[in-house]
Amino acid sequence: MTSGIDVGQLNQGLRDMSLNSRQNKGWEVKGYVTGDGSRRDWATWDNPAAKKNGGLGFNLGKIDDEDVDGSEDDLASDDYDSDDSQKSHDSRKKNPWLAEFFGTLDDLTADQINEPARQWHCPACRNGPGSICWYRGMKSFLTHVKTKGTRRPKLHRDFSELLDEELCRRGVVMVPSGEAYGRWKGLDKEFQDREIIWPPMVIVMNTQLEQDENGKWTGIGTQELLEYFDSYEAMRARNSFGPEGHTGMSVLIFDTSAVGYFNAERLSNHFNRQGLDKNAWNHHPNLFTPDCKRQLYGFMATKQDLDILNQHSPGKLKLKFELASYQEKVVDQLKKMSEDSQELLRYKKKIAKQERSTKALEDAFWLVSQKLRKLEEENKIVRQRSQQYHEQNKEEMDSQEKFFKDQLKVIQDARDANKRQSEKSCAVADARQRKKVENTMKPQTKETEEERERMKILHEKEMAEMKNKHEKDETQVEEFTAKSEI
Repeated sequence: MTSGIDVGQLNQGLRDMSLNSRQNKGWEVKGYVTGDGSRRDWATWDNPAAKKNGGLGFNLGKIDDEDVDGSEDDLASDDYDSDDSQKSHDSRKKNPWLAEFFGTLDDLTADQINEPARQWHCPACRNGPGSICWYRGMKSFLTHVKTKGTRRPKLHRDFSELLDEELCRRGVVMVPSGEAYGRWKGLDKEFQDREIIWPPMVIVMNTQLEQDENGKWTGIGTQELLEYFDSYEAMRARNSFGPEGHTGMSVLIFDTSAVGYFNAERLSNHFNRQGLDKNAWNHHPNLFTPDCKRQLYGFMATKQDLDILNQHSPGKLKLKFELASYQEKVVDQLKKMSEDSQELLRYKKKIAKQERSTKALEDAFWLVSQKLRKLEEENKIVRQRSQQYHEQNKEEMDSQEKFFKDQLKVIQDARDANKRQSEKSCAVADARQRKKVENTMKPQTKETEEERERMKILHEKEMAEMKNKHEKDETQVEEFTAKSEI
C-alpha cells in the first residue's frame, strides 16, 4: 500500500462501532481509503455531482439504522435493472454504479493491480451490509464479485464480466496471495525438438580384424555383428570398405519406428555407460582388451558419421538416410503407441466384458434350451395321452351309438308289430261289427240280444287294452329317443 493510513485499523474501527446502537446515531467518518490506497473524504460520496459523474454514491456521511440494517427483501432484491447486453465494453464501464471504480483502475498499472497487499472495495455493495468491507488482493476481490448472490446479483454478475474483460485487456494475470510470479525461466521451446538420423542407426567402430595376403584389411561380418547385439533387435548391418579394404567402421540399422529408435538409443547408452562411446573413441581409444580381443565402440549415428561411411560408396551403394524430426518420428509415435495401448486395453476390457456377457447368455440359453426340451417332452406326452383318451372315447361313443341304434331298431320293430296287430285287431273288430249289423237286420230273439251285448262288452274291453298297450309303447319310444339324443 502506498498510503500512510492503516486500512486494517480503519476497518477494525468500523467493525467495532455498533451501527445499530442509538447512542452512536449520527456519527460521522472523516475519510476512507480507495482501492489504489489513496485517502479521500467521505463528503465526495454525498456529492450529487460525483453521483452524476459516475461516483459509487456511498452515503456514509451519516449512517442510521435504516441505512445499514435493511430488510431481508431489500437484501435479496436487485434494484439494478439495466440491459447492457448490447452495449460496448467502454460504455458499460460508465455505469453510474461502476464508473468511479474503473476510473481508479485505469490509473493503475498491471503490476499495481496484481499487488497481493492491495485492498479493494466493491462498488456493487453500495448502501448494504457489504459497503464497508475491503478485500485484500484482486483474487479475493474477484471471488467476492463472482460468488455474491444475495445483494444485487445481476449487478455483481455484470460487474464480474466487465472486470474479467478489463483485466484480460490490461494483461493482468491472477497470482495467488503470497506467491511470486515471473521470477523463473523454464525450458526454451525451440530446443524441445531436434534432428535425428532416420532410420535409427548406431555406428560401431574398431571392427577391423587383420590384413590378408594382398595387404587389405578384413573385418567383422554383418551376420556376426547382428549376433553380437541380437538383444537390441537391429534389422540389418553394413560395413564400410575403402581402397585398403575394411575401414573398421560398421553400422547397425534399426526399425523405422519409435521402438527401433528406442533400441538404438538403448544400445548407444550401453556403450556410453561402459565408457565406450564416441568421446572415448575420438580421444583415448583402447583397440584391444587385456586378452588381445578387439574392443568395439558404439554411438548414435550423425550425418557426419554417415557421410564418412558413404565416402567410398559410389551411387546406389550409398547408405540412404534422412534427417527427421525427433518430435515427429519418436515422441509423437510414442504418444500414439501409448494412446493405442490405452485403446487396446479398453478394447480388451470391452471384449472381456462382452465375452462374460456372451458366456452368461450362453449359460442362460442352455438353461432355456433345457427347459424348452423338457417342456416339449412333456407336451409330447400330453399329446400322446390326449390321443389315447380321444381314441378310447371314440370307441366308447361308437359302442354307445351302436347300442342305441340297436335299441331304437328293436323299439321300432316292436312298434311296427303292435301297429300291425292293432290294424289286424281293428279289421277283426270291423268284421265283427259288420256281422253284428247283419244280424241286427234278422228277426231278434232274446238269445240274440244277450249275445250281442256280450260281444259288445268284449269288443270294448279288447279295444281299451289295445289302446293302453299302444300308448305305453309310444311312451317308451319317446323316452328312449330323448335319452339317445342326450
